[in-house]
Amino acid sequence: MNYLFIHQNMPGQFGHLAARLAREPDNRVLYLTKADRAPPRGVTRVLYQPTRGAHASTHHYLRDFETAVLHGQAVARAATTLKSSGFTPDIVVAHPGWGEALYIKDIFPTAKLASYCEFYYRAAGADVGFDPTETLDADGAARIRTRNAALLIALEVCDRGFSPTQWQRSVHPPEWQGKIDLLFDGVDARQIA
Repeated sequence: MNYLFIHQNMPGQFGHLAARLAREPDNRVLYLTKADRAPPRGVTRVLYQPTRGAHASTHHYLRDFETAVLHGQAVARAATTLKSSGFTPDIVVAHPGWGEALYIKDIFPTAKLASYCEFYYRAAGADVGFDPTETLDADGAARIRTRNAALLIALEVCDRGFSPTQWQRSVHPPEWQGKIDLLFDGVDARQIA
């Protein structure tokens, strides 16, 4: 099978899985990333780079979304090059947090896309709004809500999502939680023993 992993900080959460799949002789495993470091053994690294960053003149609610679109566009360009060279993945595993998964199904429509649903932003009850000494005004809450735009598109386009904990799954909108499976990241006990 052909596998494509997408994470700007390779190996991210997928390093062990990519390496394990690459040990199977019938598998071809590629890693699409911005990280300029060696990939896991047996994995082919393919670099992508956005053409620019978000403009300072972009509305501050939309800067994260503009950055996500630029990442998605860069990944789509790299994927188009992969496709023209003869590589078509059967399965794509992506971290959509930076927009990288936005357009991958447009390039590889028959590939199954599994998205790592690590976090969905909330103005209260998650990483913001829990500390009574730090106030969040309406402008800040609106910016946080808008930050989820790329994550919502990623949820819509993926075939399945996966979250490492029930809590991380629970911060996603209830109407999408049925599409997100629990898949614990795990702890490599050898690293802490």
